[in-house]
Amino acid sequence: MSRALRRVAGAVGGAAVVLALAGAAVDGPLFPRGLAPVDVGAVADPDRWSATCAECHAAHVDEWAASRHAVAWTNGIFQREYRREPLDWCVRCHAPLATGGPSSVTGAAEEGVNCAVCHFREGRMVSSARAEDSPHDTWVVDGYAGAEACGGCHEFNFPFVDEDHVVRRYTDHPMQHTLSEFRAGAHSGREGECLGCHGNTPAGHRMPGGHDLGALQHALTLDVCRKSARALQLTVQNVGAGHNLPTGDLHRALRLRAWRSSAPTALWEHFFGRAFGPAPDAGKLVVVDTALRPLQAVTQAVDPRALAGRADEEVNVELRYIYTADEIPTDRNHPGEPTYAVVHSRRARVSEFPRCP
Repeated sequence: MSRALRRVAGAVGGAAVVLALAGAAVDGPLFPRGLAPVDVGAVADPDRWSATCAECHAAHVDEWAASRHAVAWTNGIFQREYRREPLDWCVRCHAPLATGGPSSVTGAAEEGVNCAVCHFREGRMVSSARAEDSPHDTWVVDGYAGAEACGGCHEFNFPFVDEDHVVRRYTDHPMQHTLSEFRAGAHSGREGECLGCHGNTPAGHRMPGGHDLGALQHALTLDVCRKSARALQLTVQNVGAGHNLPTGDLHRALRLRAWRSSAPTALWEHFFGRAFGPAPDAGKLVVVDTALRPLQAVTQAVDPRALAGRADEEVNVELRYIYTADEIPTDRNHPGEPTYAVVHSRRARVSEFPRCP
């Protein structure tokens, strides 16, 4: 078995790269990006369960259990979207061990992106390194802890859905391109790559990201200052993320807002994110992209007089990370988990905000 990585331009189009194991036993991408189930090989079912791994790797499994990987299939936001368009393609990414449609999401497959999804192929362990005392038969893959491994699930184009509701190929337009954002950004090539931030926990398996308030507050800053009695200056910067913010799901957005509590209908806001239009090949095209690039800062001026309310009333300023198209869903359509997170907020009278430098 070669330890070298083979980088291939899978069926996703563009310049996408995937990790592949070169050799007779496994010859193809480790992560087929929804075009097929993840094949871990001939492993007894119990060995695919995280509980088996926890016998020796309890700290790793405990962190994984608190991650979004563990609820990739069961989280309410995904399940609500899946009910609207139940494609097998969705199952293959959110329950990668399922061999068919939703009826095959049982046992280990319900665990979403579990230990086996990342670390088993052909009944053998796959890892970037092997400890000397490890009992596992391990394929050591150079670069497996790098960004391309993450791109195996977080980089793909819009699917082309056939008349029989099956996805067999992709359009030429990116749906999620977090890996490309990272490669084009200011942090490309830095030590640790994706795991430098998302693996920065004691056991390296909780993978905090967009649903983790601490990670969002580490990545984004909000500064509010007063240029004059007629102008507040609001600056948002992506100081910590190696990719754009927001990234990932096409519904995600950042909203920077200012308002007075007595006049919420006079809300001022600025949008960070993507908007899409139809593409000739039945996919979608990005028509607006205001997502914050790594290290990018955006400054907006707000005239407090346009906010209505009393001139001496406090002004609310808020930066909100939104996960769904309907930021405030009805009770009937609520996914059962938060649809947004307030990353930063400020509240003061105009005269109380610090003067701008």
